[in-house]
Amino acid sequence: MVWRNRTNSDFVRSRYISLFIEELEQELSDALDINIARVASKIREIGFSCQKCGHCCRAAFGDNRVLLTQKDILKIAEHTGLSKSGIVTPMLPDDPGPFSFSSETPDIPGIDLDTEGNIHTFGWMLRRKSNGDCSFIGDEKECQNRCKIYDARPMLCSTYPFYMESMELQVSECEGLGHKISGSESLKLAQDVVRRYIAETRDTISLYRKFRDFNADDGGGLDIAARRAKEGRIVYVVHDSDGMHRIVGKFQ
Repeated sequence: MVWRNRTNSDFVRSRYISLFIEELEQELSDALDINIARVASKIREIGFSCQKCGHCCRAAFGDNRVLLTQKDILKIAEHTGLSKSGIVTPMLPDDPGPFSFSSETPDIPGIDLDTEGNIHTFGWMLRRKSNGDCSFIGDEKECQNRCKIYDARPMLCSTYPFYMESMELQVSECEGLGHKISGSESLKLAQDVVRRYIAETRDTISLYRKFRDFNADDGGGLDIAARRAKEGRIVYVVHDSDGMHRIVGKFQ
């Protein structure tokens, strides 16, 4: 589960971006006044206790992408000593299918190409293993699904399966739902959920303010991307709350 994706490229290129920023700023203002006790009451009514099943970390059980805020990335880097490249990867659709980059398949679902053959994406997600599992989840026999960065885990992970959308508490699928949770635990979880909502909204506002437009592919970009793919390369342009970043990766 990730926070709602409002970064469709067709939309951000429109003349309404400034109005959308105003909408986000109003949402942020409202979020700062959320009644935490009411959110905690809902969480306690739903019930939750982590079962340590690891399902939320493994690709076999659904969308396990973890969209990161800038604070998440910094916290993990300080905890592990890893560089940013060892922690994150560009945010991409959960199952974009194989990239063929040929004139026979000009439209790749969920992928935005520019005229220079670069893939544009919005934000970063936690790196995953070749099998799709989170890179920081231990093997089942190794540490019983324990997170290797538990003390510095992203806000999305520490609040799962709860999140806020349009000022309302939302719930994702989870084996831990329906189990008893204490008043103090539900209050702490509610505080974290709202704190995450505020941080994500602030990051999104910064992303839109710093967004740099690009020319959508008219066919030539696909040919460039295809040539790069044959060379084993793929180029991403990641838009985030710090601006725009060009990343060269391996094409498999």
